[in-house]
Amino acid sequence: MTRGLGAPGPSHMGSSRRLPPPERRNLALAYGLWALGLVGVCGVHRLYNRKPLSGTLWLLTFGLCFVGQLVDLLLMPELVDQANASWLPLKPSLSVERQLVQLARRSGAAGFSLNDALLELELPAGVESPEVRQEIERLLHAQLLDVGNDERGRVVYREP
Repeated sequence: MTRGLGAPGPSHMGSSRRLPPPERRNLALAYGLWALGLVGVCGVHRLYNRKPLSGTLWLLTFGLCFVGQLVDLLLMPELVDQANASWLPLKPSLSVERQLVQLARRSGAAGFSLNDALLELELPAGVESPEVRQEIERLLHAQLLDVGNDERGRVVYREP
């Protein structure tokens, strides 16, 4: 029994397949595709750099009467960087708990205040000072933070 082209075999049925990482864009190749505009084929470099709408516009308008094509000569490194950055995996943000423990370690014996935490943490959307305060309380009860006072009498949190 033969399968059609591209039909999954029995070992692939029901399994989730991960796509390969997308291809990174190359600046030298982008400049080479830009050079096609010199013979009237404008916009191929934009298509290559994951800009299909403007690439199509450049193709239909001869690179916006070649003015856009010339501007792209200067913008090419940025176009390639944008194309590559849009496909980079997002860096997972650290939890508030982990950020607080790292802040305590960086602060050393001086410790950190609630204000320091609010200024230095990368808080997820919607997280405000009451939630940070609750997380600090939870870390205190879990003995991951100590509380004390600095020389000015402010409440500070330190690594135990």
